[in-house]
Amino acid sequence: MPGCFIYIWLCFFTVFVRETEVKEVQMGLYSRVELTGEELDQQTVDSLRSVEWTKRIGSVTCLCFKKNTTFSAEYSQCCGRAHFYLNNNSLILENVTAKDEGVYTETIIRGKGTTKSQNFTLLIQYPPSVTEIVVSWTSNTSVTLKCEVSGVFLHLMWKREGLPVLEKHRHSFSERNQTLHISNITSSDYETYSCIASNEYGESEQHTYITGENSTDNRGNSAAGQIVLSSGLTLAGVLGLFIVFFCLYKNHQRDADKVHGVYQEVPDTEEVTFSLYICTDLITSKEPSQASFEDYSAVGPTCREETVTLYWVTNDQSTSCTDAGYDK
Repeated sequence: MPGCFIYIWLCFFTVFVRETEVKEVQMGLYSRVELTGEELDQQTVDSLRSVEWTKRIGSVTCLCFKKNTTFSAEYSQCCGRAHFYLNNNSLILENVTAKDEGVYTETIIRGKGTTKSQNFTLLIQYPPSVTEIVVSWTSNTSVTLKCEVSGVFLHLMWKREGLPVLEKHRHSFSERNQTLHISNITSSDYETYSCIASNEYGESEQHTYITGENSTDNRGNSAAGQIVLSSGLTLAGVLGLFIVFFCLYKNHQRDADKVHGVYQEVPDTEEVTFSLYICTDLITSKEPSQASFEDYSAVGPTCREETVTLYWVTNDQSTSCTDAGYDK
């Protein structure tokens, strides 16, 4: 008897598992998704009471679509642009994005009240994303290019100047083509390299240019040296300009001093006072009858001081001393 109960319980469990089977659907971004349930025969359609589609994201469940016995359909914004087709029991989603991911459940209620459910897990797939190409110089003549990819890729291809890079004696690949090795590098190899990763949902690519520099660090140091050199030249230029302007200023000051030494401001009226000495020889003579050359006796010179004041008038505010003397 206990064995009978166990058999009955296993039967219910089998039916429950079958009824709640989960199908995983993987579709690309912005694609058209068709979630198709179990095919409905005409007897099931005739006895159908309602069909309901819900979407669950985590612990939140919302109603996408519901159709009752009167065949009136109700849609909500929960599933975006969704359409239900009873003839093939399918829910169609257009231009799906990340917000459309979740667990979709179809619940069918027949006329006798029996319920059947089916779950679909929708996963949105994206094309791979090439984030960068890492360039590493292993020696002065060998370089390694590694393509960093985010996401799942099915194919990865290298191109040089738009043409595929073929594996040959100087070019080799590793890590599912993610790493490109170039040996015995020459100047002809200094070109643009591209990494293209793709899957069934799209592709992505990045580019890099190989130069004659033998390491990334050297390129960084060279750039730093150029910055320091540029700053030094700028400072030297500023100091040079300062010296030139200073010399011009000093030269201008010397010229101004010379001008002020030759040209002086002369007042409109200048009073000049000097002393004039007038000297006379007084000679006394005797009577005419007594006069003779020898008889003239010199009394000697007699002088007196006279003061004379002159007023110098000019109309020019500033004139040369030499020119002023000639004018007057």
